[in-house]
Amino acid sequence: MKPVKIDNPKNTYAPCKGEYHQMFPTPIFQGKLDLNHKEVARHCRSVVAKCEKGNPEIEYTTYFNEDLREETHNQPWYNSFANRMKDSYIQFIRDMWYIPTSDINRHNIHLFTWVNVYNEPHQHETHNHVKSRLSGTYYVSTDNSSEPIKFFNPNMSSVFGHSGNDDKMNYTEQFEGAGTPGGMTDLEFRPQNGDFMLWPSYLLHTVPMAKARDNYERISISFNLQHAEDLGSYHHGDNFDYGILDNG
Repeated sequence: MKPVKIDNPKNTYAPCKGEYHQMFPTPIFQGKLDLNHKEVARHCRSVVAKCEKGNPEIEYTTYFNEDLREETHNQPWYNSFANRMKDSYIQFIRDMWYIPTSDINRHNIHLFTWVNVYNEPHQHETHNHVKSRLSGTYYVSTDNSSEPIKFFNPNMSSVFGHSGNDDKMNYTEQFEGAGTPGGMTDLEFRPQNGDFMLWPSYLLHTVPMAKARDNYERISISFNLQHAEDLGSYHHGDNFDYGILDNG
């Protein structure tokens, strides 16, 4: 920015030249899946139709029903989905965190998957995912009316301290944020069919309730990913089976 000159040279506005560095980022990955989305959507509608109805907080998802989740695992396309998500998990932790992966194979990676079919009365309150390193969602069937997924800055206290504006910030056609370049408060992603997202499981996120409209439908498959790490140094002390504590 050029100095702003006024009559009194002592009061000339002349900030030092330099560059900004956006530090301490939170990585989010956006990718595409080449599955038959219509076939996957038919299964999702079918399996969620078997969920117990009457409670809008759980009737749209197979998260709470192990038998229905197993139906999804047995679908002909699921094996390919699992392979791609586990491979993407490995690439993410290698690229972003330099985690060694030489001792990991696909069967070492925990993948917990559930189906969601949102209709008009459904929403997902703000939450994060425990016992997981990465979480994600594959967007099976969406359109321009589909509600976004909304992420919140994990360092919100610092944003509050800066007292910045909460302005709209467009990053791409699908990503829109709120805040300022030095203090984003939240980020919305508007999905298209076949998109999938991966993000650190600690990120708080939500899916808002759809505005009143006819035949609203938003189909997705969500999942958690984690692998066990051998930390070594287990042998100290006398061995003791803690299972006895559960038998009392």
